[in-house]
Amino acid sequence: MSDDFKPLQINADRICEAISKIGYKPSSAILDIVDNSVVAEAKNMIVRLFMKKGKTLNNIQNIDKIQIVDNGKGMDDEGIEKALQLGSNVAYGTNSLSKYGLGLKSAGFSLGRRIEVVSKINGNISEKFYLDRDVIKDKGFFGYEKENAPKSQMSLLELHESGTVITIDKLTYTSRVTAANIIAEIADRAGVSYCDYLKPEDVTFKVEVIKADESSETVVKERNVEPRDILFWDKALDTFNKEDYDCKKPCKVLDEYFENPMDIDGEKIRIQATIFPKASMKSFASFSEDERKDIKEYDVTLKNSGFYFYRNGRLIKWGEKLFLSRLFGFRAKISFGTEHDDLFDVDVSKQHLTVSEEVEKKLDTLTKVARGQSKELFQICDEMVKAFQNNGTEGSEFNNNNATLEEEEDETTDAASAQVLERKTKLEEKSEEHSVEDDPDYEEEDGDEKIFRRVRYWQKGRNLWESATDRLEGTYVLINTLHPFYDLVISKFDVGSAERQSIEALIFSLAVGENQTIQKFVSVEADIAIEIFKKYNRASSNQLDHWVNNNWDLYETES
Repeated sequence: MSDDFKPLQINADRICEAISKIGYKPSSAILDIVDNSVVAEAKNMIVRLFMKKGKTLNNIQNIDKIQIVDNGKGMDDEGIEKALQLGSNVAYGTNSLSKYGLGLKSAGFSLGRRIEVVSKINGNISEKFYLDRDVIKDKGFFGYEKENAPKSQMSLLELHESGTVITIDKLTYTSRVTAANIIAEIADRAGVSYCDYLKPEDVTFKVEVIKADESSETVVKERNVEPRDILFWDKALDTFNKEDYDCKKPCKVLDEYFENPMDIDGEKIRIQATIFPKASMKSFASFSEDERKDIKEYDVTLKNSGFYFYRNGRLIKWGEKLFLSRLFGFRAKISFGTEHDDLFDVDVSKQHLTVSEEVEKKLDTLTKVARGQSKELFQICDEMVKAFQNNGTEGSEFNNNNATLEEEEDETTDAASAQVLERKTKLEEKSEEHSVEDDPDYEEEDGDEKIFRRVRYWQKGRNLWESATDRLEGTYVLINTLHPFYDLVISKFDVGSAERQSIEALIFSLAVGENQTIQKFVSVEADIAIEIFKKYNRASSNQLDHWVNNNWDLYETES
């Protein structure tokens, strides 16, 4: 090295600004700080969100400060100083969640301009150490100050032999999140992120929203974070057997190890995969209430499908789709360690990674059979639903409640009546295109009484619904269970529920409107009117399809 090396001045505040812009969401920044609690082997962790005075739980930017409290190993003054350094020179363990020594600073400054640390070790509580962006900017150097720890922070550690309180103050985040949003995101994500760590009964993780004044603190909302295995490995069947699969449980379809292409002699990477029944099965009437509840818990949605990447047991990538497209029922877990960071190009925040083309090809090959099984499983669910529908169960409540429903009758001249009758005959002929083999027009009710099936379910075509005409009873409608609107919206309501019957009534009314217009609007030729409504039906069904594709998230919060 040359003897004339000359160090250069750095702008400390701009460095702090830069690391605060790594790309955190508020919830992910908080969880990055929680990583330190996990590394410290804490058995009790609490995230505390303090609300601003005069704000409600759902007001945007309603958080005054954030605290993360744990009963981990704790730190002495030297340990706190190292934790506050940029790129702190700490010897991380083999399975550490830390990486570059920036997590606390980058995550903390992404939330606010001040990071405070109070810690307890060997029964001794430290002073309050703090990094303050305003002080750093004024001094022109990166460094900390310290003062006596306030009683409010010391009291959080009194019940523990050791532990740490991190406080983020002078909040500056600009996203339009609320305390209610953050508590929900942390509770939902952390259960998946730290699933294995949270499984022992003596480990707890809680999120609280607090209203505070000079003399007291009141918890206005809290959530316990429960471990959630996104693969439901313990509940899954050991294999997928399509000959006797009952559409109730997930199935294990893959559990293998593959080599690191950058070091074939190094530690291997584990891949596990499960496939799930369709979400609509949670409303399947012939299943028990407990079985439907279990399927609902699986939360089979597009958001939750894909590859989950775990680094040292901590989730860093949620549901990467890669080549999966819209394969809703497939989930895979990729487990790797620190030595694979370069392979996956893990970033500074440990929130993002890049799957190389070589690894993607490997995953494609390994999961090919499992992906095919996922499609087969969904087909079995569809066939079970179809058989159930052919028994006349779906729509039966609507049909029973509307057995005497009549369509409007207009006063018409004899000439017009003849045309209406002719057009009705055309519609009856058109309805033959929609006939389903062995699908009766009536269902038995109370012995010999027969109820006309005005609403029926089927699997055909791309339209959500098709109108049809019976010579004696008039209009009936066929609702297509293959249409995405059925899967996203209609199937989520129990058969016979008020919500389901309301949607059925709306669709049935559209079919009546179509048939009545074709029959009675005699100034337009019947064949032309029929073609117009075919086009209208295709266009409206396509539009609903587009809406579904863009709005899955409206229903993904359901749990």
